[in-house]
Amino acid sequence: MRAALTKLVKGLTHSRFAIALAVFWLLNAGLTLGRIGFAAPVDFPVLSWTGWTVKQFLEMKDRPEVVFLGSSLVLVPLDGVDADFLNRKIDGSQHHHSAYFENRWKELTGNAVRSYTFALPGEMPSDAFLIVKNLLTGQKKPDVIVYGVGPRDFLDNLLPSPSATDPYRYLSRFGPVDDIASRVMPDWQERMNYELGRVFSLYGNRDDLSAAAARMAGGAMIRVLPFGKNITYDERHVLIPDYHPCEVCAGQAFFRPTTPAERTTFADNLGEYKKRYANLKWNTYLTQLEFFADTLETARANGIKTVVVAMPITDLNRSLLSEKSWHAYRNGVLAMAKAKGATTVDLSESPLFARSDFMDTVHLHSGGGKRWLDVVSEKMAADSTVAKAMSRSSKSLATRGGHL
Repeated sequence: MRAALTKLVKGLTHSRFAIALAVFWLLNAGLTLGRIGFAAPVDFPVLSWTGWTVKQFLEMKDRPEVVFLGSSLVLVPLDGVDADFLNRKIDGSQHHHSAYFENRWKELTGNAVRSYTFALPGEMPSDAFLIVKNLLTGQKKPDVIVYGVGPRDFLDNLLPSPSATDPYRYLSRFGPVDDIASRVMPDWQERMNYELGRVFSLYGNRDDLSAAAARMAGGAMIRVLPFGKNITYDERHVLIPDYHPCEVCAGQAFFRPTTPAERTTFADNLGEYKKRYANLKWNTYLTQLEFFADTLETARANGIKTVVVAMPITDLNRSLLSEKSWHAYRNGVLAMAKAKGATTVDLSESPLFARSDFMDTVHLHSGGGKRWLDVVSEKMAADSTVAKAMSRSSKSLATRGGHL
């Protein structure tokens, strides 16, 4: 009797498992065929700095002739300089061009030009590659890319993998990553999650499904917080810091005009960079150098001229790097840029920049940023290959109007 009951229970258990498995497969197949839960690439769950930049680029009616790439080393001085130049507050999430560069280029060449800033906080060469490959194409293809790089872009010990960056989460939505999966997801667990997502729609589209559910809930969680409907972005992050930590709201990230006297405050962020530069991780370095090469080659194959700028950093920051790490970064970047036909502007050890030009050990403030943009603009205007690439459309732009 006991044996019969045991057999019956096992049979029922197996049947339930088989039924559950069949239901799961049917649900997965239905979602896949019906494209249910497959949000459009631009239907971002939340808008981070990357999300705003991508969204507004795709909404542009006209293409930019010049696109800036890089991390916050490029973004911060570009927006800071524009705040001074335009003498008004700049909302970083909404401002995506360099008014100062456009004006300076017209002074140097007589030609108008339209720019776009695809410099993003934390941007790595792996992210820059996805921007060039998936977005700077077709009718949105620029004539010139100005790509500013620094040591952290290649030597960041705190980066778990290329797929861990905020830019990657947005940029990977615009094209397949199968051909680079082994590089962006070197960890077996990351790779397994990716492969499972390719097979099972419910799992692969979990972020979009979660975002859709949150929207349907109408922000119920926010409404029940102590501050109610009037809770601000900053208050929310104090109460629930892990809820959409990279989200940026319009009117939340301002760059303000400054005077020379106001730029004297210097923030010591060496503690952060001691961690970033702790050891030379060759796998990280070689992976990012390979993506850097892919970025330059993809641009060249698409007829885009690239100007690689080795960004200035302070001697304080540079001293944290071992001699081996510094030479690997600098020599690797310059050699690869030359091999791929890019124009180089090497400011990595330039005497033109002193500590007083920086707001911390790596980021130029608006005064140093203006000097940097002047140098880069003048080098570009004097380079015949850059001038030739930009002259193809600058003259016609003068009659259409740009950001000037």
